[in-house]
Amino acid sequence: MTNNFIENIGRVLAAWVHLTHRYALSLVLLVSVATGGLLYYTANHLGINTDTAEMLSETLPFRRNYKAFKTAFPQYDDALLIVIDAETPELAQDASAALAAQLESRSDLFHLVYLPGGDTFFQKNGLMYLSLAELQDLADNLAQIQPFLGRLTKDQTLRGLFSMLTAGLDAAMEGEDLDLTPVFDRTQLAIEASIEQRQYNLSWQELMLGTDLTPDDRRRFILTKPQLDYSKPFPAEAAMKQARRLAENLHLTADNGVKVRLTGDAALEYEELLSVTRGAGIAGILALIMVGIVLFLGLGSPRLVLSTLITLIMGLIWTAAFAAAAVGHLNLISVAFAVLYIGLSVDYAIHFCLRYKELIQQGFAHATSLEQTARDIGSSLVLCSLTTAIGFYAFIPTVFEGVAELGLISGTGMFISLIANLTVLPALLSLIPLAPDTLSVKPRRKGVAAKLLSMPNRNGRFIRMAALVTGLGASLLLPQVTFDNNPMNLRNPDSESVVTFKELLAQSKNSPWTLNVLAVSSAAATSFAHRLSELEPVDMSLTLEKFVPTDQEEKLAIIEEIELIVGPEIAENNNQPSLNAEEQIGSLRDFSATLGHYITTMPAAPSSQAASRLHDTLSRFLSELSSQDPAMRAQTLGNLQTSLLGSLPARLGALATSLEAEEVTRKDLPKDLIEHWVSKDDLYRVTVFPRENLNDDAAMRRFVAAVRSVAPDAIGFPVIYLEAGDAVVKAFKQAFLMALVAVTVLLLILLRPKSDTLLVLLPLLLAGILTGAASVVLKIPFNFANVIALPLLLGIGVDSGIHMVHRMRAAPPADGQVLETSTARAVLYSSLTTICSFGNLAMSPHRGMASMGILLTMGIAFTLLCTLVVLPALMVNGKQSQVDG
Repeated sequence: MTNNFIENIGRVLAAWVHLTHRYALSLVLLVSVATGGLLYYTANHLGINTDTAEMLSETLPFRRNYKAFKTAFPQYDDALLIVIDAETPELAQDASAALAAQLESRSDLFHLVYLPGGDTFFQKNGLMYLSLAELQDLADNLAQIQPFLGRLTKDQTLRGLFSMLTAGLDAAMEGEDLDLTPVFDRTQLAIEASIEQRQYNLSWQELMLGTDLTPDDRRRFILTKPQLDYSKPFPAEAAMKQARRLAENLHLTADNGVKVRLTGDAALEYEELLSVTRGAGIAGILALIMVGIVLFLGLGSPRLVLSTLITLIMGLIWTAAFAAAAVGHLNLISVAFAVLYIGLSVDYAIHFCLRYKELIQQGFAHATSLEQTARDIGSSLVLCSLTTAIGFYAFIPTVFEGVAELGLISGTGMFISLIANLTVLPALLSLIPLAPDTLSVKPRRKGVAAKLLSMPNRNGRFIRMAALVTGLGASLLLPQVTFDNNPMNLRNPDSESVVTFKELLAQSKNSPWTLNVLAVSSAAATSFAHRLSELEPVDMSLTLEKFVPTDQEEKLAIIEEIELIVGPEIAENNNQPSLNAEEQIGSLRDFSATLGHYITTMPAAPSSQAASRLHDTLSRFLSELSSQDPAMRAQTLGNLQTSLLGSLPARLGALATSLEAEEVTRKDLPKDLIEHWVSKDDLYRVTVFPRENLNDDAAMRRFVAAVRSVAPDAIGFPVIYLEAGDAVVKAFKQAFLMALVAVTVLLLILLRPKSDTLLVLLPLLLAGILTGAASVVLKIPFNFANVIALPLLLGIGVDSGIHMVHRMRAAPPADGQVLETSTARAVLYSSLTTICSFGNLAMSPHRGMASMGILLTMGIAFTLLCTLVVLPALMVNGKQSQVDG
């Protein structure tokens, strides 16, 4: 560094430390009171923003498009999607209707509750939305079972059911072509469950349709817009807890055949916030503990450790207060500022304490040691603060506002740390000074340790060549560095919202990642939908017009045919017989006898194997009944009747209602449906569904590219994530270049000779290349959270280089062994504390924070290796060059 810079900065800092020593007690008391006030201010003014979309500048085109869509259809912003899966479609429908009704009663927590297909319009006209083939199959199947269904309609008890099955067996044995396998199999499962005292629900909808149902058929959705209370740490918590409580009160549990899960933006952000805050909190506590351990090993004095930790905590509170005042909130990236601050700020304290300790060991007085420490290393600390802050500040001008906020907070935190370590730390050391007689001077190392420490001097040429070859080899891997633009991969993969969301993504029919196009008219929307539907990556596109059924005349004719088939008595089922247990058992025995006769006389019939299984199970059931007391027997029969016939009345009623279908026109569509497709400003929504699973990045890119070839302004999370990823990569490159240029210029101005700039930067660039190559080898892609690694490493790692170079220029060791100096030890322990700090982030359940911890830990480790091995070898070469010259 220039002599003037060293002298002027050293003189000013020595005078300042003299004042802190003189008024130590008053200063510590005053600072403690102020810190308490700042802590109170921070607790009441610092919030957390979990919206990943808000991490990028609103000036970006896709952000403007997304804002326009949210304005037109606000119900899709911060939505909470409730996914209900049940054993049968009837159970799913009943559960969703009951839960939706309860949610609607809590208007204080939910602005909107929308149950797709749950209103009277779709109950009445649901058959109109089947295809002609599906509707005709339903008619044919109902025609086949109508004689038996009619009998059951009049007697919806076990007697009626098994009388119907007996009639079916008789018809089959008389030569009628009937496949009774589906109903036999399901009846056998119900009886088996009754024997094992398990719940089972038979689906009459499945039997009437005559086809096996898919999981989608047993799933219902409730779209809600919760009231978000931003005055609370978790804005969606009250609404989500109430939704779960209502589901429990309705007994919508797995034991009852229903599974209720929460996902969507509100749930994803809530659970992400939980994982981030828990991860950051745990990492912060572990960082303090591990940093304390390393400090004790490195500083060797409880007084120095205590003073350092108090200074560290105070500076952290000051930085948090600055964040509250300057930004007002933390985002999912800037929430890591605490761990970053701990890992970086402790470096300054270590250098200060080790130099102070060294002077005390040499016999200097306490006050003199403090002032001389400030004079010796103060200029290095100031320069380190500048270079580290540059690494953070480099992101401020970019469009990546999420990291820009982290850059502002952490960059300013470096100056706060400088102030704390040159004010609070010397004041604390003045209150609890080191006693010279408690310290011992460590002897110089011998043997293997001495050879290792002298290796850069003895093998400088080999180290330089090895570094060059390693750097060139690692740089070949840099083109393979990738960026993961899918924020879902950053979240806790085991959380309910993420598991459910990814499950839906794998199904194109219910994929939550769709693209939306805003059209100015219905005709324009229809045109978009037609062209988009022809694209290969598109499964289908929907508009409001798609809710006007096609082929209505033909469908109404089939529905009229179904009405004639089932007859009017289908809805007349209010007066059901009441049977005692013996009558029920008698019907079971009669059916069992007929079933046995069927198996004996028709062993090759299509239903014979299913009949045989049912007969065996029914025999065991009858045997079980005979051993029960009357009360238990009645309960067992009641449970079986509920399992087999519980959903029948509602299904018959729904079928009767659906037979009242009428011609549907645009004006007949329900108001709440129209509001989801036409905005108040008469903008028409076109929703495009992907054909592939968008968990795959290539599939997402194909889908987005295809849709935007027709509709360039299409918006949705696939567009947002891809565009955001591109913007982040651009911001990263911009920030890295800015940081590199700024640090280089600063070093060129302040370092003498100017070749020292290369000595500082070359090892750091090598560390950066090795970090990038390691991310490729270990398959750790860059993402929205860890992309700050390399620019930060430039700002962070340059500190160690500055200290090492400054020591060699200002106070070189007589034998040239720089690794034997307190500066090298300070670099080592500073790096270890930083690694401990960053490494704890790797334990976070939030994958983004975990990947940040892994990459920064690797980067600091490479930086330490290059600083303590490569840099001394370069300095030996530089010194030799000067001698030769």
